[in-house]
Amino acid sequence: MISKASATFVRIAPRKVRYVIDLIRRKSVPQAQLILAGSPRRAGGILKKILDQAVDAAQKNSQLTAEQLVVSKVLADGGPSMKRFRAATMGRANRIKKRTSHIQLELDLKGGVALPAKKTIAPPAVGGSAPGGKAKKSVLKKLVGAK
Repeated sequence: MISKASATFVRIAPRKVRYVIDLIRRKSVPQAQLILAGSPRRAGGILKKILDQAVDAAQKNSQLTAEQLVVSKVLADGGPSMKRFRAATMGRANRIKKRTSHIQLELDLKGGVALPAKKTIAPPAVGGSAPGGKAKKSVLKKLVGAK
């Protein structure tokens, strides 16, 4: 992680932010800036500000240019919801939840080792090395999902 930027209590639902986040994840910074500049969604403008903030921090602290960076991690978590009421039929009231978001963005080097690789889980070796065949069978059953 080279630099981080975040915005908390943003007055937009996290579900709407995640649509735009999925477009820029694992993209280079100039490419992400172009995507956000052309995005018609309101979350695009908010994410563009956060991305620019992270790029400025990387330039100031690490003396890196935007072309050397890639968006490595972007999250939109739910914040507190404001509860409001709206009049309904027959004298009732319906609850409205006005949702907020906490958005976090991290930048890493483009070709560096800083990006986390996807982990793969290797199944245990099936052989005669371990005593007691029951333990091996139970592990294999758990991996396969059999009873």
